[in-house]
Amino acid sequence: MIKNKQFSIITLCVFVFSLCIFKVSTYFKQLESTELVIAQIEKRIALDLPRLDLTDAFLKHSGNHEEITHYIKLLNNELPTEKVKVYAIADVMLSSQDLSFKTVIKWLTTNDQSVSITFLTYTPLFLLSDLYFVIAFFVVALLFARWADVIKYSSRRYLALKKQKEQLLPKNNARFEIDLKNKTLGMNEDKAIKIALANKPLCFYLALIEFCIDNPDVTLNQNKDVPVELLELANKYFYRLIELGHTIRKRPNFTNSLEKTLSEIRAALDEILSEYPELKDKYYPPKAHGEGSRSRLHSYGLVNIKADDIVVIGK
Repeated sequence: MIKNKQFSIITLCVFVFSLCIFKVSTYFKQLESTELVIAQIEKRIALDLPRLDLTDAFLKHSGNHEEITHYIKLLNNELPTEKVKVYAIADVMLSSQDLSFKTVIKWLTTNDQSVSITFLTYTPLFLLSDLYFVIAFFVVALLFARWADVIKYSSRRYLALKKQKEQLLPKNNARFEIDLKNKTLGMNEDKAIKIALANKPLCFYLALIEFCIDNPDVTLNQNKDVPVELLELANKYFYRLIELGHTIRKRPNFTNSLEKTLSEIRAALDEILSEYPELKDKYYPPKAHGEGSRSRLHSYGLVNIKADDIVVIGK
């Protein structure tokens, strides 16, 4: 229903616009043609004026009205168009006047008098021949509306397919971004999502990433001590935060409350990676599943991460 309404509106607008342009141009062309015919008639009457027996009030001469009437009729018969007629010369006029015609008065000046020439002009707004143009404009309007509808549909289809393709394509260029200056986590493709992280989980996560990149085969179990190399990396990033001007009262103990630290890291990653679920195996420290012996085999290490997968600002 809406589509048909839009199609009708476009068709009507194009049709009306085309018709208005056409009629305005033809109307002014008719006026120009009328003025040209009047100028030619004036020139003809001016040449014949000395031979016409006109009324002369100064000489008290009534003139020959029948002769002038005959002259006017003869002149009208010779005109190339019926849209311009001579109605009167001076005080001699034809017996009937078509009310649909417009009156135009011109003056011819001789040595002893001024003679008025009254013309009747007809400039129709619509002609029978305009019907062909109306039909042509309507067909053009229909074709234009159809073309616009096809373009609109094609554009919508293209955008829909593009959006669908973008949704299906894996985000291979997405990389994790850690900003030490602002103490935030995020993705390089989406600058709007930035999650702030406390000093301890931030430093430990950076250390965990660097440690796992250098030692991809090492198992990190929560039931065992945190490797010394990992702690040294965490302390290194802690001191880097101090160098960047962050106010830190006390160096955290990275061996205490390891599960809490990992939970804070996972909570931040859950929010960031909600739009990137395929990257969770790369950046997300795995959780332990089960109790007893199964939990002892669990590793929170990042086994799939590579050096190119991370961007550290302020390192």
